[in-house]
Amino acid sequence: MTDDRTQLRAAVEVCAGLSTVALPHLTAPRPGLVEKVFSPDLLRRLPLPLEEAKPARQTVALAGPEGFLRDTRWETITDARSKRPRTRVYESVHVRSDGWYSLATLHLAGLLRRHVVCALYDSRAGDGTLGRHQDQWLGVVLQLRGAKRWLFWDAEGRASRTVLVDAGDVLVVPPGVLHDVTTPVLSTHVLFAISDVPLAPWPPASAPRRIPLPATVPSQKVLA
Repeated sequence: MTDDRTQLRAAVEVCAGLSTVALPHLTAPRPGLVEKVFSPDLLRRLPLPLEEAKPARQTVALAGPEGFLRDTRWETITDARSKRPRTRVYESVHVRSDGWYSLATLHLAGLLRRHVVCALYDSRAGDGTLGRHQDQWLGVVLQLRGAKRWLFWDAEGRASRTVLVDAGDVLVVPPGVLHDVTTPVLSTHVLFAISDVPLAPWPPASAPRRIPLPATVPSQKVLA
């Protein structure tokens, strides 16, 4: 069990890196890679709710061309993955687990005033994925371990760019960009999916309520 102070320190460091380096790329029309944003030392210290550290309520999905296979039972996911290797997706870790990723998600949501969802992707070399697809959200990807190879297509469907994302790098993927991923080595990355749905506006400031004092103050009984 990781203590709250460790989780808070990790959240502060991750938020600082994302705010100063990744956020300027959020309005770019094409995918953008920022290399070596986070140090190997920080990445080693980041607690992750993977495998035996997974809370009971945390769902895990296996991602394949046919979609997602979801279950909260670790043995079910392990058995299915042994029969057909696929990437494990720890969905909505910001609410189903509790750690620095939850605080980082809240930070991004408050900063951007948009709904943000966080997921962890854990892959072995050669694991299957969803295949070529588009996402409807703006993706901020932080590579935690290993590497992931991303292939992007342009608007005409022509393969236009291949990007290798290493540990410590941050990749920003605009919504609607056609892409696919492969795993050359063991890989873990965290995705912050930023929707175009705005958060509810801040409530308007109101004058403080004035409560009239009674004409006489009742006497207080002092207990011996």
